[in-house]
Amino acid sequence: MRLLFFLAAFALVPFAGAACAQEAPAPIRGQGYALVKNWDFGRNIRSDADLRREFYTRYVYENGRLDTLPANGEWQRYRDHDNHRIVGDELQLVAHVRRGLRNGGIESGMLRSRWIGKYGYYEIRMKVPRGRGLWPAFWLNPEDQKWPPEIDVVEIVNNGRDTTRNSFHNVLPGRRGAKVVTRASRLDKWGSYRPDFDYADDFHRFAVEWTPELVRHYVDDVLVAERPFEWVHEDGRDAGPAHVLVNLAVGGKWPEAPTSERDFPAILRVDWIRVWQKR
Repeated sequence: MRLLFFLAAFALVPFAGAACAQEAPAPIRGQGYALVKNWDFGRNIRSDADLRREFYTRYVYENGRLDTLPANGEWQRYRDHDNHRIVGDELQLVAHVRRGLRNGGIESGMLRSRWIGKYGYYEIRMKVPRGRGLWPAFWLNPEDQKWPPEIDVVEIVNNGRDTTRNSFHNVLPGRRGAKVVTRASRLDKWGSYRPDFDYADDFHRFAVEWTPELVRHYVDDVLVAERPFEWVHEDGRDAGPAHVLVNLAVGGKWPEAPTSERDFPAILRVDWIRVWQKR
């Protein structure tokens, strides 16, 4: 999710019992990583109170009250009106049409982690909804409220050209004019990954390994892109720790407008989010 509007305007404790038993994902197994956060919905996050202890439901900007990214043209506003459900063993981020199919007429859900960290392996298991104009994403953003840089673990848009059959995995450098060089890639010429399945049919895992030198993107343990990357601001200063974001945006310049109220309520289903770091 690109924080374009900023161009125009100006505690590492795992849940008890969960970290020890969890085997490292295949891409980082045997490399000295340890599980530091395990947000396992329906298991160690079972209630709304549990959710609020671990997450905010707005962006860090405007004193933690920003509820949309205006320069993206997004139609949703992030709210707490049945937009965050824990149902069985999953979290549901729910987008409702409240005041018609228009900009500001849709309320949706997002999470921003209270925990912040730098470098590691960040992974989510989620199932995306179908529907034109939907834009689910999982990403990392600087806690210091200065942007860029940004790491987009995954973005999936449905504008009729891009659909739930392809995904995007990007990094946004902080230095002005810095070029992103891809060293290894399964991405097509438009920068998207096209597996032989529809993401809306089932849960899938999306991850990045983020180091001081590079970012590797994975889908279901498959390496889809590797790029050298510096986590610095425009002036070269270190961008510091990042928070974790997962959200269901609606409408905007990239996904374009939703076309039918029958696609709502739209639900992004999240099984878990995990962070591994080297000790």
